[in-house]
Amino acid sequence: MSELMAVESPAPTVAEETSDLLTAIQRVLERSEEPLTPSMIRSRLPVALRNSNLDDTLQRQVTANVLYQFPKYRSSQERYWHLPMREHVVRLIRAALAAGPLGWSELRRKVPAYAHAHLEEVVQQELSGGRLFRHPRGSGRGERFGLQPADPKPYVQAELATIFHRLEGLGFTAAQVRVAALELLHDEEWAPTPPEPRARKEAPEAPPTTGAAAASEPAPAPETPMAPSASEPMPPGMPVSEPDPSSNP
Repeated sequence: MSELMAVESPAPTVAEETSDLLTAIQRVLERSEEPLTPSMIRSRLPVALRNSNLDDTLQRQVTANVLYQFPKYRSSQERYWHLPMREHVVRLIRAALAAGPLGWSELRRKVPAYAHAHLEEVVQQELSGGRLFRHPRGSGRGERFGLQPADPKPYVQAELATIFHRLEGLGFTAAQVRVAALELLHDEEWAPTPPEPRARKEAPEAPPTTGAAAASEPAPAPETPMAPSASEPMPPGMPVSEPDPSSNP
């Protein structure tokens, strides 16, 4: 009877252990919706890798720009993730707006404090890229932001309620106002009448003088200098005219 000899598999090398650890760390972070502390990462690693030098490995990966380090939040440890801060802030914004549009102050309250420095820039980028949408100002509210374009129906409903209430105050019943509104809306040619522009009051301009009219007007006579009278003294410096001897008899 031949003896069966057990063949032991060789122990994994340091390079293999490191490769397995990096692969496991990447897998843990990709499955997470947010950055994790080293303690969180360690608890999600396979049991055989939990005693590895995790802190040094994470720092080397950050230096190599493979992983990203995040500020401390609700813990004394830094956090790490496989995506940069901008992508993290985008996910925070989308999670905050999942329940509906929010104003700026409400959005800031739902985002961790360490992301506030990046919030405005990311919101503007998402608006420009068509991934976020501005919503009209509500009653007593500022501008709001949402994941979907604004629906005009709630705003129309609020305006109609105001109109109906005002018309009922004039003596019309709600049914009469509703019928009139439906008839107007069903009219294919219906459209709101734009306000008439106000006429600008300007002073009339004088008509230009034509050539014929200008020729008919008498030209002003040239002014003749007046000689000083005998009673008036001669101004100083003016030459005195001498009598002509040929004019004497």
